[in-house]
Amino acid sequence: MTEHVRSLETRDKTFAALLDIPHARVAALAADGSRIPMPPVPGLGDDRLVPVPEEKASVLEMLHPADAVAALATWERAGRTGVASVSARMRDDQDRRCRLTAVDMRHRYGVFFCVFVELGDDASESAAPAEQSLASLRPRSARMVKKFDGVITDVDDRTTRMLGWTREQMIGSRSTEFFHEEDVHRSIAGWLDMLSTKQGSRSRVRHRRADGGWLWVEIENIYQEEAGLEEAVIVAHVSDISEEMAAYEALGQREHLFRRLAGSLPVGLLQLGQDGSVVYANSLLTSMFGTGDARTAEEQFANVAGYDREMLDAALQDVLHGGPDRELEITIEPPRSAREVRRCAVTLISLSDEEGAPGAIACVRDVTESARSREELRIKATFDHLTGCYNRSSSLGILDRELAAEDHRLTGVIFVDLNEFKSVNDSLGHAAGDELLVQAAGRIRGVVRGDDIVGRIGGDEFLLICPRMEQSAEVMNIAERVGRALEGDVTLAAGTARLSAAVGVACSADGSTGDTLIAQADAAMYESKRRRPRRPVLFDETLTGAEAQR
Repeated sequence: MTEHVRSLETRDKTFAALLDIPHARVAALAADGSRIPMPPVPGLGDDRLVPVPEEKASVLEMLHPADAVAALATWERAGRTGVASVSARMRDDQDRRCRLTAVDMRHRYGVFFCVFVELGDDASESAAPAEQSLASLRPRSARMVKKFDGVITDVDDRTTRMLGWTREQMIGSRSTEFFHEEDVHRSIAGWLDMLSTKQGSRSRVRHRRADGGWLWVEIENIYQEEAGLEEAVIVAHVSDISEEMAAYEALGQREHLFRRLAGSLPVGLLQLGQDGSVVYANSLLTSMFGTGDARTAEEQFANVAGYDREMLDAALQDVLHGGPDRELEITIEPPRSAREVRRCAVTLISLSDEEGAPGAIACVRDVTESARSREELRIKATFDHLTGCYNRSSSLGILDRELAAEDHRLTGVIFVDLNEFKSVNDSLGHAAGDELLVQAAGRIRGVVRGDDIVGRIGGDEFLLICPRMEQSAEVMNIAERVGRALEGDVTLAAGTARLSAAVGVACSADGSTGDTLIAQADAAMYESKRRRPRRPVLFDETLTGAEAQR
């Protein structure tokens, strides 16, 4: 639809009329919508000016967020036509509603003006004052008479008031001369069809007004048959449908604006119908999923990792059938090997009949970097940075969870202390000591079961947790393997060191706690240090109470 561009004179009159409204407040705006200092305007006092913030800001910051989209569309319309208005709530008081009218006055003052007029409870919100007065004077219907060739032979007074032309300017001209060029071909086709069938016809066209603007009208041509075609008379009833078409245009603009906003969002946006069909997907979402122009949710989610796909499908079906909103994380594995596997957070929102289109909306954020950061933090909080073993805190936590599990099998704890470790640090240096710890940890991991936990809980102390054991002999077998693995010379960068360890073992019983088991294994380890040859020792009650508490 072609919009009615307001003449410079109309803009001047509109702005003057707005300034005559008591208590109207005025803001000066740059072409990008930012608020700027007010240029000198005769009769406009400082008490009526909207303050200019120190930092760059637009009028949108003054409005309730729910009205920002409509205000943005109004601003864009003002840039195209010269004048536009909208009703909006203020951010600082949602119960306070104002009529905002944007007027392009760059021809006179070099700026746009936005005029705020506070609306009362009974205030009309249908149009700005200048627009309202003009609309009330314009007839909604008119009548004209034409010949078979479309030449106008008569117009009534309502036609001249509706369109602004005089009778003399219209009579004798073909009606198509007043139509928008994009509508001429369609109107001629309808006219010829009417002449051939001698039946009435209807068409919708943009009719030129005398002020240079365009008015959407519906023309109903009624064919009045005469003896010959050249004597035929066509009576045209003209109806003003500008408000209807403006509503269509506003709807189209809102859809266009929505797509622009959705396309600029830093998140992927997907709208699905209730049957799982894709209604809309912004470009960022298609880029994230790497599935191009998918038509269904199944196609759109084709690259979701298999272990996450089932979870996503179940959550989506629940939301599509009216379930609560859901949040989950998924992994996307694009088929092109050059693309990195991504981790994405998905928010699924159910849509009902109240939104006009049952289905769901999916908002997708790429959280690969934050997920990677979380994983790095988890690793730092869980593992010893030198040896890669579980650290003290995580080892104790795992032990407590194993003991709390409802499992009648026992849990074994193996306490390992490297012998003469201080002498290695003193003779070969701390770097050599670190290297020895790394090699020791590797040797331990090489002889334990896959589900055993190897933790480093002190400088040269390791704690092994062996869950779900049937009998203590199984734990002792593992301890024996560990003792043998930690026996012998080790070649280091700084020289050769002798490696050996004392190994103590304790097994859980009913009511065992983590602290108790560790203390028992520690006592058994000290007993191992005393014995010759050194072998793993299983804790029993023959060990002294003092030793059991070390």
